[in-house]
Amino acid sequence: MLSIAIAIIGLGLLVVLHEGGHYLAARLCGMRVEKFSIGFGPTLIGFKRGETTFQIAPIPLGGFVQITGLNPHEEFDKNDPFVYPNRPHWMRMFTIVAGPLANFVTAFVIMFFVFTTLGVPMPSQNERIVDVGPGSAAAAAGLKPGDIIAEADGQAIGPKHTIAEQIKQRQGAAMNLKILRDGQTIPMTITPRQQDGAFRIGVQIDHYDLTKLPVGAATKEAVIYPYEKSKLILAGLYNMVTGREKAELSGPIGITREIARAANRSVWDYFGIIAMLSVYLGLFNLLPLPALDGGRALFLSIEAVIRRQINPRIEATVHTVGLVFLVGVLLFVSFKDVTHMFGRG
Repeated sequence: MLSIAIAIIGLGLLVVLHEGGHYLAARLCGMRVEKFSIGFGPTLIGFKRGETTFQIAPIPLGGFVQITGLNPHEEFDKNDPFVYPNRPHWMRMFTIVAGPLANFVTAFVIMFFVFTTLGVPMPSQNERIVDVGPGSAAAAAGLKPGDIIAEADGQAIGPKHTIAEQIKQRQGAAMNLKILRDGQTIPMTITPRQQDGAFRIGVQIDHYDLTKLPVGAATKEAVIYPYEKSKLILAGLYNMVTGREKAELSGPIGITREIARAANRSVWDYFGIIAMLSVYLGLFNLLPLPALDGGRALFLSIEAVIRRQINPRIEATVHTVGLVFLVGVLLFVSFKDVTHMFGRG
């Protein structure tokens, strides 16, 4: 339950920072902001500061910043110089893209912290456990992600003799291990279990150690991080669209489960997946699709080219259709996530 709570906090923070980017940009550009909401629906908890109501709502599917005049259907004073439509074009564009930009900045900050305090994975001869299967022999013995298997039955474990080779030699017999955990050596006994015709203990092994970076190198790597991850995400999206890869979509439930699993593995994995999701959130919102920040930015770009405002009703209709489609997709993937939780997906 603790890992689920940590996952929800991490995901909620990304939403707050995304909407905070819109809010800060709107206020810097002199726009009126009526509401800053985390979640959708009626107010559960809220307060008002100045002209803006800050609230937490019951439907946890994101959030929004209500800027006066942004919605073409709403009524507002057409002569008010501080409403969204009456601000300079560059200010409106900056306000729209500030949310995704906040996500990229968030990814930079997270990874700078990770690189300077936790380190970067470097190749190692150690056999480090990165995941422990639920209900496995390793889980029963007390092995945890982050543990290093130093010895098995008095024999050093490393490139010359792996734990997999030792398990095969023992053919299901109990093994005495020496585990390195937080600088301490812990003796442990484990009995492999037969699965699919082979004996296994139920762990995922990786060969790396974490090495802290100096501030200069960490800054460089943290700056590069959003760019490199964006390239990977866009390449994966292209492969899915062209049918080269199977589309795997997850909603808030599935994403929360993955964050929780990462939190159970290690602190590094938790911050790593939060940073990756921040890049995902920023990049996804920049896609030129109706109802997304990228869709609104596209309309602003068209207006800049044709030098006149697009009919507000047409823009509102396009965004409404896009919103209905996105909500439909979200409900579908959320249903899929629920069925997966109960083993039916």
